[in-house]
Amino acid sequence: MKTYPSIPRSTGQDFQEFDAYVFDKLDGSNLRWEWARKSGWYKHGTRTRLFDETDPVFGAAPALFNKTLAEPLEKIARDQRWERMIVFVEFWGERSLGGLHEPTDAKRLTLFDVNPHKKGILGPKYFLKLCGHLDIPYFLGTTKWTRGFVDQVRRGEIQNITDEGVVGKAGEGHKLIMAKAKTQTWIDKILARYGEEQGRKIVDS
Repeated sequence: MKTYPSIPRSTGQDFQEFDAYVFDKLDGSNLRWEWARKSGWYKHGTRTRLFDETDPVFGAAPALFNKTLAEPLEKIARDQRWERMIVFVEFWGERSLGGLHEPTDAKRLTLFDVNPHKKGILGPKYFLKLCGHLDIPYFLGTTKWTRGFVDQVRRGEIQNITDEGVVGKAGEGHKLIMAKAKTQTWIDKILARYGEEQGRKIVDS
């Protein structure tokens, strides 16, 4: 089962400017579901392992997925004549922070990427066209992804985003470009909760 690629942070000598579609970055856990035309939704997991309804953290996710996303995503796949696909969703609640979730929070599953078999992840323009009517991260529009824009995100000057920051995307399929920028407010919360050593690992992940 394909794992989601790591999104690079926009720092250092590897920084790349590009014309980006910019989305809110939700602070939750990356989950994935796999569908096949003959089998339906037959496999789901976290970024690193499979799980089922007995999982102490993610046990409620399969029922939530079936209730909210399974049917409309299957319709998209059949309409596009895809044979198989993997979809990536964020499992999160209002008080989720750095991968930890408050048990009493109402949880949501927000779709953020779709990967048809052998086609790579959908480009942001096509993703919005096919999936924009579903629960997806807030789309802020398009902008030039520059160091100045990343600094604006860090200073909290970008409106209509949650605490963590934003993701920028361009291109499509196997030539997809992705980058992320995080807010100082979120970084400070992570360091306060997890301490300097563990917090830095989360911030840099």
